Amino acid sequence: MSTDELAAEIVGRCRERIDAGEDVDIDAVVRAHPEIAETLRERFDALARLDRGFGRARAAADAPAPLVGRALGPWRLVSVLGTGGMGTVYLAQDGATRAAVKVIHAHLLARRGFFKRFLREADIGKRVRHENVVATLDADAVDVDGRAVHFLVMEHVEGRTLRALLVELGRVPEELCRHVGREVAKALAAIHAAGAVHRDLKPDNVLITKDDVVKVMDLGVARLADEAMRLSQTGAFVGSVRYGAPEQFHAGGAEVDGRADLYALGLSLYELATGLHPFEGDDFRVVVRQQMTEVPRPAGEVNPQLSPLFEALLAQLLEKDRSLRPSSAEDVVRILDDGEESAWWRERSQSIRATTHRPLRRIRIPRETALYGRDAEIAKLSAVFERARAGDGQVVLIEGEAGIGKSRLISDFVDLLHQQVHEISFLYGSYPPGGAATASGAFTSAYREHLGDDEAAVRAALPQTPLLTPAFAALLRGDVAPTGAEPLTKASLQTVFVHATRSFAAQRPTIVLIDDLHFAPDEGRALFAALALSVPGHRILLVGTARPEIDAGWLA
Repeated sequence: MSTDELAAEIVGRCRERIDAGEDVDIDAVVRAHPEIAETLRERFDALARLDRGFGRARAAADAPAPLVGRALGPWRLVSVLGTGGMGTVYLAQDGATRAAVKVIHAHLLARRGFFKRFLREADIGKRVRHENVVATLDADAVDVDGRAVHFLVMEHVEGRTLRALLVELGRVPEELCRHVGREVAKALAAIHAAGAVHRDLKPDNVLITKDDVVKVMDLGVARLADEAMRLSQTGAFVGSVRYGAPEQFHAGGAEVDGRADLYALGLSLYELATGLHPFEGDDFRVVVRQQMTEVPRPAGEVNPQLSPLFEALLAQLLEKDRSLRPSSAEDVVRILDDGEESAWWRERSQSIRATTHRPLRRIRIPRETALYGRDAEIAKLSAVFERARAGDGQVVLIEGEAGIGKSRLISDFVDLLHQQVHEISFLYGSYPPGGAATASGAFTSAYREHLGDDEAAVRAALPQTPLLTPAFAALLRGDVAPTGAEPLTKASLQTVFVHATRSFAAQRPTIVLIDDLHFAPDEGRALFAALALSVPGHRILLVGTARPEIDAGWLA
């Protein structure tokens, strides 16, 4: 970003703060950016001369109160709904019809090119007609007390923004995030089909109505996708920095397309799902650097309750290289419509398994802080792993009360191994409380996550027992064994899990973690014991966790 562009962005942000009624110390802003202080001073002085040219203080220039009760054409302004950087929005009436009327700040219209941008916003808004987009109905200018007042007439929608929802909930449940994401993507598809890019999508610009309809609003910084150059005075990026795609920060910005909106959608959904924006810098330059170079922390690490699909979709939406993002908003709609049954997820999940050799679903434990005070345990696990990696299979049982970090210890240990560039396979399953556990439940989920729904992969893992492959593949899918298939008995069930684990270990050292064995039925513990007896001579580290109340006889 050039000096002129950076200065224009800083001055623009200060102007918006002033428009919103905030006191801004201009001298402090200039001192905070010594490398462009001269340019900033020139820009601020020019704005001051512009304000003096209007012959009134800034506070009086756009004060909304005098317009309440006045008529702009057929629209009588009833009350102020809000004020932003572009204008003041009023509730207005024309007979029984209500609308939201945005009166554009007078000082903005004095800027070169802004009037054209105002007309462009109106034109784009009128061309987009979709239930998920707040409609622009008209644009006009009238004379009020000797001065021209330019305004937009928009659909009046009552509801609350995603920002307000996030403040209320702290984190938004994934099911609602998926719904919001799908509806916003539908809105973006309509905007993009009209030849426009929103360029300012964020939680503040998405509304949920009283009828639970999701609507995207404020096309104030949209621009035609085929426009050759920006119409702002400097060509500076005019969207909200925290939600801008990396390509929006490149000088000129002529190549921005709809995929920039998908990046902003990814940031918004990440913030809703985790309660945190991935880039928390306060300084403009810091945020720009983060957007350009930093990869966000995986959303599932911040909120372990997120599904693998949703975490992977957020990661793809937030790719720095836009060619790696979904190619269109329609693609995002299809992914969220079809969910785990989508072709995108089948391909993506197979790729993740092949690349990481880890469970798609991470262990659902919070990771807001690092693991401290466990160096001795990590050292013991490292020693045990080294023996297993050398072919001397090992079994570890970790006992302790709930909440002491048994699962977290193993999860962080596996992360450490990956950081050390160890090629390993990691399988994870857990038994649920309440007596609902099935004999193989934890094992089935762990091995299904590792193998996926590909029966060919299951067959490759069981070369010694091909007759049991159809029934085992059906078990992993949660289906009934096909007619005529060799059934799985208690003994053969143990056999297929043992052979599959040894097959994994033949390719790379394998860690199997079975959590909460105290909830497992007797048959489940027997399956763990059978696998424990099979690890000697193989590159397998089998780990179980349990509370102290687990039956001592089974331990023996």
